[in-house]
Amino acid sequence: MSSDDSRHWLRSVAAHAGLQLALSPQADNAEFRKAWPKVVRACEVSEEQFLQRVARHFRIGVADLSSWDPQAVRLLPPAVARTHGILPLSLTDANVMVATSDPQDRAARRDLVAHTSRQPIFLLASPSRIAEALDKAYASSPSGRSALQTLVAEAASEEFSVVSSDGRGRFTSFALEAPAVVKLTDVVLQQAVRYRATEIHLQPGRERCRVRYRIDGVLQHLVDLPPQAHERLVARLKHMAFERLDADGTFPIEHGDRQVEGHLVKTATPDGELVKIRLIAPEATPSLDRLGFDGPEGEAIRRAVGASDGLVLVSGPARSGKTTFIYASLLEGKRLNAVSLENPVERVLPGVTQIQYDPSQGRSFAETVGDLLAQDPDLIFAGELRDLATARIALRAAVTGRKVLASVHTSDAVSGIRRLVDMGLAPGRLGESLKAVVSLRLVRRICSHCAQVVDEPSDLPSRERKLAETAGVMPLRKAVGCAQCARTGYRGQVPVAEVLSVTPGLRALLDGDPTDAEIEQGARAEGMRSFEEVAMDRVRQGETTLEEVSRVLGVIPPREETTDSVGPVLVVEDEPSDRLLIRKALDGVGFRVVEAEDGPAALDMLAQGEEDVSLVLLDLFMPEMHGREVLSRIRSSLATQTLPVIVLTSSQELKDEIELLEAGADDFLHKPIVPERLVARVRAVLRRTGVQLGDS
Repeated sequence: MSSDDSRHWLRSVAAHAGLQLALSPQADNAEFRKAWPKVVRACEVSEEQFLQRVARHFRIGVADLSSWDPQAVRLLPPAVARTHGILPLSLTDANVMVATSDPQDRAARRDLVAHTSRQPIFLLASPSRIAEALDKAYASSPSGRSALQTLVAEAASEEFSVVSSDGRGRFTSFALEAPAVVKLTDVVLQQAVRYRATEIHLQPGRERCRVRYRIDGVLQHLVDLPPQAHERLVARLKHMAFERLDADGTFPIEHGDRQVEGHLVKTATPDGELVKIRLIAPEATPSLDRLGFDGPEGEAIRRAVGASDGLVLVSGPARSGKTTFIYASLLEGKRLNAVSLENPVERVLPGVTQIQYDPSQGRSFAETVGDLLAQDPDLIFAGELRDLATARIALRAAVTGRKVLASVHTSDAVSGIRRLVDMGLAPGRLGESLKAVVSLRLVRRICSHCAQVVDEPSDLPSRERKLAETAGVMPLRKAVGCAQCARTGYRGQVPVAEVLSVTPGLRALLDGDPTDAEIEQGARAEGMRSFEEVAMDRVRQGETTLEEVSRVLGVIPPREETTDSVGPVLVVEDEPSDRLLIRKALDGVGFRVVEAEDGPAALDMLAQGEEDVSLVLLDLFMPEMHGREVLSRIRSSLATQTLPVIVLTSSQELKDEIELLEAGADDFLHKPIVPERLVARVRAVLRRTGVQLGDS
């Protein structure tokens, strides 16, 4: 098959089979669909054989069109799907699996990224099979969508100008009362309440803007907007949020007998204002019982939270349930003198003194925490431990008989301890006051209205069945989809917790400054279960699905490897001395190392595919190309988007850490490099990707 851009690949296949095919390089779906069966016949093979050959050429899989995730289908408008002849099959946070007949369709790739905010992974299917599947997948598309599109068009065409009155985002009322704009705003807000959304996202664009809801932790596409409608919708929302002189961006939203509070945050971009509205139900007071912690993890959490003193550390990425857990823990101590330092205050807690940190007052975060201790609280939430000064104050408060809650932005419980040690706390001192590290994730709960009991593997959708075979776990129920769950098959979320309780045995271990692997081994010996073990219990109990666990945790069947068989580690570093240090550390335990002096050289090496790289160690600050750009290129390439990446950085900025993890880094390591820590992190990241390392 020719890779010449001047000829469509299907035309090249036809020519090789002796068929002269009139097919342009940018052939549309209708043209492509007519040509496909002619080429199959010319090749004198069955369609199945033809599919297998094309799939091997493009190094992609063959699509299973027997089932699809309704949530994935809803992200892509029917017109776009039919224009390109593509069908979304399933989702992860970073990717969308898509059935296509033309893996080189760049326009389809662009539209998929624009509508789903995910990188597509193509699977091959014939045009006729995709057309049949599209008819079924979009047969129940909501009839209200056309009415909403009509309303959007009316709002975009209204003749009025937006006039700012004082620079705070408030607008003259006459400019914001056009009927179509008012109606569009009401529909967007009320639908969000109806569908139990926790966030509304209004994303600007030069040609197309989007409105999306976050439902049960997953962004769902609602409607596209032309820029004029986006501008007017944003103006109306800002008017509602900031119309009072003392307004802080909060406003009420009502739908039926439900009322929630909207908290609007806006950010200027070159294409317009990016707006996020957080939706909070004031009456929904969190509690540990209501959150659904059970089993050994529930017991360990209640012991730690119920203790009269000591530090409880809460870890997890964004939207993992940390804030809700902390609020529930604060309310457990409602008879105590409880003080919470937050930025910002997200929910008012009765009986808790909540203080919003204001950096403009000239006091550092650590100094503000110190001020709170002068109030002699029994229970304190010290916010996120971002630096050594704050960590020391929190630890001192815990040692002196107070109960302290604090959070860190790490991927698991062991990394929570390592983060505090990396800040400069002595492991032995930490062990004296630390009660537990609670690391959190959230998975969606199967909708109780439409869930179906699974009697045998054949009852499961094909993807769930394959996961069940791999994991050796038989799901109790399967997700179906109904009006109650907006056809997603899920309604609500349940926590998955990894709880490291600091027992006397683990406290003695911490006195010896152990490695991450030794801490994990000691914690598991004392009863800690991994995320995967806890999540599989949720599946066995019928609370969630293996697909959902895989989406959140990336559960991959472990494969036995040795350090010399797993594939080389690519070190991308411009400093020769650092490359030498890393090479010696990894060589010493059996890993093979390949090197690149800068980003372009690394990307060329990965593109050529001569080395089956198992992991990338990526320096952040490089002169030729910044590490963020290299990371972005790795994640945007189909060949490398799942390749593990650990970023090496001298930056101590929290925002850099968060941005790197959000951009797709699997972990990061602060410089100067400590060889033992480097090896432990490499092993840990490979383990999370399904590689079980044995002895070389």
